[in-house]
Amino acid sequence: MKKCPRCGYENPDTVQLCERCRYPLSTATQSYMPPTPMKCPRCGYENQGNAATCERCRYPLRIGTFELEEERVEQSPEPFLRFRDGALYLVIGVLFLFLSIPPVNQILQDVLSLISVVFLGLSTGSYSVGFRLMGKELRSQSILSLLLLPGFLFLVSGIGVVNVNVTKLNISELSKNPLAVGLIDLGFILFLIGGIALSMGMYKLGNMLGRSPIKIASILTLIGIVAFFVIPELEFLLIGGQFLIYLEFRNLAIKKGDDHQ
Repeated sequence: MKKCPRCGYENPDTVQLCERCRYPLSTATQSYMPPTPMKCPRCGYENQGNAATCERCRYPLRIGTFELEEERVEQSPEPFLRFRDGALYLVIGVLFLFLSIPPVNQILQDVLSLISVVFLGLSTGSYSVGFRLMGKELRSQSILSLLLLPGFLFLVSGIGVVNVNVTKLNISELSKNPLAVGLIDLGFILFLIGGIALSMGMYKLGNMLGRSPIKIASILTLIGIVAFFVIPELEFLLIGGQFLIYLEFRNLAIKKGDDHQ
């Protein structure tokens, strides 16, 4: 009998290839010493030394280019830098929005509102990229969080149609203008979906990283976003939650950067 050095199967003496794994056999096979068995790091199964994947759980035993690239991305501080910047941009955007609320010079109000929109766009972009870099688990948050910006733009457009204050909507005035109602309804839905996606993504990250402050900040952010046009006095929760996220990810980025080096 010829014992296959790859899989250990006992083959008849007359065959040239292993009947199980098709490994070439020869008369020298009998004296051939098989490679040292390789233990699977996931399930502990003892595999043949030249196995590429675990025979039990199919875990890759030989690291290729793809696994090395994934490991490099996972160790990179880039996602944390994106979240840090996204939180900072959102804080700045909200502050500029509230500076534009008092009835002062119209041109100044328009400039402050434009700056607010720019920073809100930078924030949603940074958050979206950060979620995408964290992997498939946060892919939906990466897409849905982008709705925050168009939702805000639709809201501002609808409010501008009837020329009322952005945080003090007059229902009687709005009801007279169907276009304004449609824009505001669409904007509020998109803004709410984007805000919930962003907050839930942060909460998931808090669980993944084991950081309770991030989970608390995500809850504060969610309350602040929901109350954005209903109870403006609660907007300090949005600013506070985002500032806490900024501090957390700034520290994580510094630590990750030191480890990466």
